[in-house]
Amino acid sequence: MLSEKLKEITKTAHIELEKVLVQKIKSIDTTNDYLEILIYFYRFFAPLEKTVISQLEDSLTDVAQRRKMEWILEDVNYFSASRPKISVYPHTPEISNPLQAIGALYVIEGSTLGGQVICNMVSQRLGITPENGFSFFSGYGERTASMWEKFKNFINSRSWTPEEEKEVINAAERTFTSFKQSID
Repeated sequence: MLSEKLKEITKTAHIELEKVLVQKIKSIDTTNDYLEILIYFYRFFAPLEKTVISQLEDSLTDVAQRRKMEWILEDVNYFSASRPKISVYPHTPEISNPLQAIGALYVIEGSTLGGQVICNMVSQRLGITPENGFSFFSGYGERTASMWEKFKNFINSRSWTPEEEKEVINAAERTFTSFKQSID
């Protein structure tokens, strides 16, 4: 199954990204620190999400429900009197076809599971709730696990050629690595 191959082959890149993120998240002491984390995510994921959605709008029926950037902007607006100017990260991985988009979406969707961990790490320190500035990291709320399963079912529901698998996996790996570089 492709989801298992993705998990295994991208494991090192995923762990390297997690190390950097966990270090940043553990250093959150104020809402300004939290805003900085939100901005890291927005800078990287905003252009990526736009491209991924345009590549998959014909093949993934719930792709529009998987938009998350507005959630980040809602959270930023909650903590900031004026929306700060946020420039996007200029080196997101190239996504030029649906296979690459699936690989990138694997990382984006997986981040909703990681968001649950971030919620636990930060909410107690800052008193943030989904209704009060934590909508992005809360992901799909109670539906997070089922949305992840639905995505995995989508990528596991067809037979992939070895070349297609390689393209999906390489895109996921590039996405993990590029995200790590964007916050280093």
